[in-house]
Amino acid sequence: MKAIRVTEKSASSDGLKFELADVKIPKIKDGECLVKIHASGINPSDVKALLGRMPNLVWPRTPGRDYAGVVVEGSSELVGKEVWGTGGDLGMGRDGAHAAFNVVDVAGIREKPANLSMAEAGSVGVSWTCAWLGMVPGAHIADGETVTVLGANGKVGEAAIQIATAAGARVIAVERTRDDYFGHATGPVDVVNLEKEPDVQKAIMDRTDGKGTDIIMNTVGSPYFEAACNSLAKQGRQIICTTIEEDNNINLRTFYRGNYHMIGVSNMDHNNILSGELLEDTKSGFESGAYKPYPIKDENVYSLEDAGEAYKIVLKGASRDRIVIDPKA
Repeated sequence: MKAIRVTEKSASSDGLKFELADVKIPKIKDGECLVKIHASGINPSDVKALLGRMPNLVWPRTPGRDYAGVVVEGSSELVGKEVWGTGGDLGMGRDGAHAAFNVVDVAGIREKPANLSMAEAGSVGVSWTCAWLGMVPGAHIADGETVTVLGANGKVGEAAIQIATAAGARVIAVERTRDDYFGHATGPVDVVNLEKEPDVQKAIMDRTDGKGTDIIMNTVGSPYFEAACNSLAKQGRQIICTTIEEDNNINLRTFYRGNYHMIGVSNMDHNNILSGELLEDTKSGFESGAYKPYPIKDENVYSLEDAGEAYKIVLKGASRDRIVIDPKA
């Protein structure tokens, strides 16, 4: 079979080191199954792994955390099922899905929503599990709350907005240069364009009558951290899933007097089994139409032979759309 193989970290983003190799179709062990890959989204973490910037890397390996495909070997009740998945282990500590086939744990297998195409289902995993971990088990979002999403048109931001509006929350979406939110939502989304309203804290306070926001999904990290800390309502929760600068200051008196909560989210600690459970939690939302997958444009679907071009697009942030590998293309 064809597979992307990485044997050592790349020295720089200008020269990503990998090869398209002919390798044997992997043999499964007890408790595993073989999935024929139909689509695998490319995440920033997949490409950063080529640069050695992700934890738990094992060399050599095949990258690719997200996947959708068909079970072709394993227990008889699973063979033939159309499935989707993701995991912090895939493409990191074990081979991932940028290949014709991939081995995953039986316990991680979940049937994809029937109304999602393979390309759509294969690009949901990382972003949606991150948003879900922060918004649902992390912040315990509730109907009637106000949620502010920093980086609203990013993929984690879009997933967070979909989760928030479906839960009955009011959403304030903060964008650096845009007036519009481009993703799906089941409720109104009030967009803050920082070019026109550069003071994040003031923009939030003005929209909440000085009360502050109940939840902040901070998909940007340090640039908005201080303003976010000062924009929370009583018992407010700030979710952090990334950052630029690692060290940030916080006023502890303000923090404890506000009964605030800080929620750190990393789905790297969730292997394909745990991640399968999270995707199962989202499935009914996709089936009902409350949630929508990211739209996949034909020009953003790449073959394994063209993976290098696709990786560079993701690494450079040259597209706001999802980039997908289709091994059959």
